[in-house]
Amino acid sequence: MVSSGKTRVGVRSANIKGYIPQPQNMEDRPPHVPNLNIADLAYDLPPQRIAAEPLPERDASKLLVANGSTGEISHDVFRNLPVLLPEGSALVVNTTRVIRARLTFRKPTGGVVEILLTNPVEPSVDPAQALLVRSSTAWNCLVGGRNVVPEMILTNDADPNRILRATVVKRFESEALVRFDWNTDDAFGDIVSDLGSLPLPPYLGRDADEADDVRYQTVYAEHSGSVAAPTAGLHFTERTFADLASKNVQRFDVTLHVGLGTFKPVNVADARDHTMHRERIGIHHHELQRLAEYCQNPSSWITAVGTTSLRTLESLYRFGVQLLREPLLPPSQLDVAQWACYDSKDNLPSRSEAFRAVVQWGEQRGETMIWGETGLLIGPGCTVRSADALVTNFHQPGNTLLLLVAGFVGTDLCRRIYQEALENNYRFLSYGDSSYLIRADV
Repeated sequence: MVSSGKTRVGVRSANIKGYIPQPQNMEDRPPHVPNLNIADLAYDLPPQRIAAEPLPERDASKLLVANGSTGEISHDVFRNLPVLLPEGSALVVNTTRVIRARLTFRKPTGGVVEILLTNPVEPSVDPAQALLVRSSTAWNCLVGGRNVVPEMILTNDADPNRILRATVVKRFESEALVRFDWNTDDAFGDIVSDLGSLPLPPYLGRDADEADDVRYQTVYAEHSGSVAAPTAGLHFTERTFADLASKNVQRFDVTLHVGLGTFKPVNVADARDHTMHRERIGIHHHELQRLAEYCQNPSSWITAVGTTSLRTLESLYRFGVQLLREPLLPPSQLDVAQWACYDSKDNLPSRSEAFRAVVQWGEQRGETMIWGETGLLIGPGCTVRSADALVTNFHQPGNTLLLLVAGFVGTDLCRRIYQEALENNYRFLSYGDSSYLIRADV
């Protein structure tokens, strides 16, 4: 088994609002959610199968192709992906950008402390806004180092003309609320970019180097805020998009800022008892309007690039369902609950109807960019309505990303896919090979 190394711990601060979102209330779980036994998706991942480095060419990776309706599995290479997508279909990508979130400080005694930014708390929970501030900002962080206690002031003086200080406000185990201050007029994002390093996943077993600055970002990365890459997108090149354009495949952009929760293992036997991590999602109003119009075509086909794009799409769809069902009581914020995907399978609106409802909701608020949060869990027994196919890498055993794949293609086929990948020497995890999966009920 492969461990994620670090897990998130529920901590709250009485001093700063918004610190650590409230966990999902298990009483909200619908009674018809089936058993989500993690053991059903267990497999042994030899360490040598984890890709520690990317291939020289992004699109040279292997591509496993699986059809959830027929159960057929075949093998290809990623640069042939455009051949597999239907003419005139849609491709949804996550345009988040990984920030250099790993920072090193010294304690008053001189000891070294490593701080990993996870998500901002003040003055905004929006990473884009928090990275623009020029005075002070508070973030949830992971802290590595002994005897780091509340009220301790840590210092990074690698640049003597720009001193960054971190004050520990609250700490519980490896997690902390930290306030950052500095002595210049620089934006926090510029300071992080200059002083920090990319936070590669711990299972890679190495620190980031200069090559990772390029290869651990997608070629279309735009909105800064993630602490991990949406790795399914790492395989795409300008050549890929040129080939897709020749088939009139339309690209749609969404944003999900990937948090450390994506690596969080499910530490319970039944994932119904697991509290799903929450992540920030967004889509431009015009982009969602364009997607709603595209979905009016009965033959529309949507391929989601990565679990993050699928989670965003399905969250937008489920929020639209909520708006259509409760038109007189529209919520003030886009917020999607953990079990929304396990809602009734009957009388669900079309994609176009649900997306259009979110468009109208955003218009009523004058929002050009629709932002919100999702705690959505996708797994076996749920009904995915927002996409027909999924491009995704091969995931760690025992986490919610593997549950998502099983929910998309079915548990039995998911097990076969991973067995095939192991038997055919596929490379696993962030820098590993890819797959193109067609939904089970398409």
